[in-house]
Amino acid sequence: MHLAYHAKRFCFSCQSKYQKIDIIDNDAYGRMLFLDHNLQHTEYDARIFNEALCSTAKRNEAARIIVLGGGSGQTLLELLESPTITHVTLVDIDQLLIESCRKHIKGVNQAFGDPRVRVVIGNAFSYLHSTTEKFDTAIIDLTESPFAMGNRSTTLNQVYFDIKSKCKGCCSQYLGSSVALAKNRRLIDTAYSSCRKILSKVRLNDAFIPSFGAPHTFMHAGYEK
Repeated sequence: MHLAYHAKRFCFSCQSKYQKIDIIDNDAYGRMLFLDHNLQHTEYDARIFNEALCSTAKRNEAARIIVLGGGSGQTLLELLESPTITHVTLVDIDQLLIESCRKHIKGVNQAFGDPRVRVVIGNAFSYLHSTTEKFDTAIIDLTESPFAMGNRSTTLNQVYFDIKSKCKGCCSQYLGSSVALAKNRRLIDTAYSSCRKILSKVRLNDAFIPSFGAPHTFMHAGYEK
């Protein structure tokens, strides 16, 4: 499925070291973020995506969270609404993405400036593997084709083992379009299979996101509620 969006105005457009970043205004969806021409965020229905990804961690009253990816700032905006959260470490490889979203997307600058937030620029998988810190949960908010994924099964196995040892075995992850013919369908199947071998209480939830034109899949593991 291919969707086209009218750009009423280009707010920002640049090629970073890692990806093409475009931020536009659209009559129907408001401000929109695209990475490598793939839609990531819209002002109109961002709340649907954010709640699908973060509400389980909030409901389980997580206090210390690590966000892998999330450079758009949307995960932060959702998480920081929770009064139980005391610390969020966000690890994203693309500093230009963070800077452009802070400047051009409403609320993002305040979220990154919150005293509970620490930002690390680097490879999210490598950081989680090497850190000695402990967290209550991990939120994996990466694109449908994450950088440095390499062998998907091997990489995901390591990520889930790290979550088991450093994040109390709890995580929420965005996996992409639920449509059967979507190019990321193999990632969904691989992630679900790998996660079930390592973590407990694994479940998939779909949420229909109007601007994406299809339901998208989110995975949660290890939570009590």
